[in-house]
Amino acid sequence: MKLKVFVILLLLLLGGFVFAVTAFSKITAIDIRGNGMVPENEIKSALFSKVGDALEEVKLKNDLKAIYALGYFEDATVDIEEFKEGSKIIFSVIENNIVDNVKIEGNVVYSTKEINSIINIKPGKILNLKTMRGDIDSINQYYKKNGYSMSRVADVLVSDDKKKITFKIIEGIVEAVTLEGNETTRDYVILREMNLKPGKVFNEEILSKDLRRIFNLGYFSELVPAFEPGTSADKIILALKIKETRTNSVNFGGGFGEREGWFGFADLALNNLMGTAQGVLLKGQSGQQITTYQFKYTNPWILPEKFGPRTSITTRLWNTMGTDIYLTQQDQVNLGWDLALGKYLRDDYQVSYSIGSERVSPRGSAAFETYISNFIGLSLSYDSRDFWMNPSKGGYHTLSFRQGWKYTNITTNYMKFGLDLNFFTSLRDQLVFASHYGLGLGIGDVPIGELYWAGGPSSIRGFNLDEIKKGEKKITVNQEFRYTFNETFQGVFFFDWGDAWSNGYPVFNLFRFGWGPGLRLNTPLGPIRLDYGIGSGKNAGEGILHFSIGQAF
Repeated sequence: MKLKVFVILLLLLLGGFVFAVTAFSKITAIDIRGNGMVPENEIKSALFSKVGDALEEVKLKNDLKAIYALGYFEDATVDIEEFKEGSKIIFSVIENNIVDNVKIEGNVVYSTKEINSIINIKPGKILNLKTMRGDIDSINQYYKKNGYSMSRVADVLVSDDKKKITFKIIEGIVEAVTLEGNETTRDYVILREMNLKPGKVFNEEILSKDLRRIFNLGYFSELVPAFEPGTSADKIILALKIKETRTNSVNFGGGFGEREGWFGFADLALNNLMGTAQGVLLKGQSGQQITTYQFKYTNPWILPEKFGPRTSITTRLWNTMGTDIYLTQQDQVNLGWDLALGKYLRDDYQVSYSIGSERVSPRGSAAFETYISNFIGLSLSYDSRDFWMNPSKGGYHTLSFRQGWKYTNITTNYMKFGLDLNFFTSLRDQLVFASHYGLGLGIGDVPIGELYWAGGPSSIRGFNLDEIKKGEKKITVNQEFRYTFNETFQGVFFFDWGDAWSNGYPVFNLFRFGWGPGLRLNTPLGPIRLDYGIGSGKNAGEGILHFSIGQAF
């Protein structure tokens, strides 16, 4: 800090401070001289020496230090006179000048008016060095509490006449963002997700959201920021150290699933096509109970020059043949498509529009009639999860509406409303409490394939397929304690509660619950989930083993 020295060799003065003081001299009076703006009582209250005390050289030295520490004075001296059979101490002070101008330089984030409102040095007041030091701290803390951790008061200039004060602020401008380690993913895929761009003031809260957004692309196992000095003191270079994970794969295999029975599958998953963040999935699966073919294409940034940033498109085509174990429990053929456009309104809020159609036909001895479900959908979601595949904090909430319309005798006319709330709280290292609360309401000619169900691996665990309840309305609650043992295994204890029904209001004494332990095995395809559910009215030996892929919620 470039402050002119206000004290004339204070240390030398104190070091050579000698009085002809007898051991039994008594202070009979204390006078303050030279003060005009600073009240005498304020000065005296800072002194160690008091009337009636013995006169001590050490105390007098400390008195001078205390006067200087008040911050108001350019100089202070002390004299002693005989007075009423004792000693009168006379402190002579020279006050700092009255401030007539306060300037703020280098501020961009906050206006000069806003910064002036948080400091105490004002024109018309006596210059106080203690107050000035406090103002420096106030400005630094004001920036820091709002995430501007690299902004600070770099200097304070005081004019020779001590009437003009200038606070010089450096805010930490991001000069450049560099990437290291992204061999497959193209630079623009990463940089476009960042709001902290070159030319902006560094903010750790904005950086944290940027890193979460980049990490949730699913292409990286490590993402570490580092900081390097820029070309001047007020600039920094933000360097991102990246370690990529495998995003494209060809998979063959088989297994057993509650929905599929024994099955074999082959799929081509290009989740980061040529490093552009576009995704293509070709999947074929054949099993005892169901055979599925699916094509899916995603692009998280479709035509940004036309639709703006972070507008996504997802389209799917599917053909499924087999038994719907949850709803119809009959053999059927599903042939459908859908198209969804998503747009982020803010960092955590997304609105999504969808349109699609599905034809459901009976097969073999199935007893229901063919129907076509044409629909449009609208949803609003809020996502603050730290990592969407396995979150430890934050939330994911969705409000959805779906309208099916009718234009032939085999099409349906219905509406569905849904609300899903998901919360994730880190209780301690490796232990997370996760909870889901779901509401659903269907109105009109809701086709059987669009009904809600209560039961199964993603609803209320612990019930057989023939015990699953379905209807046009639902309430479900799911809670899990998730403990991560290592990068591969996670243990779970869960509790589920809820019901699905069609007529009237919920009858809570008919609601069912399920509970039990579970295990998660993390794979490139997502967590493989194994849960042992014990339904209400059953003992531990009558539990149901549920197998699925992905977290329950």
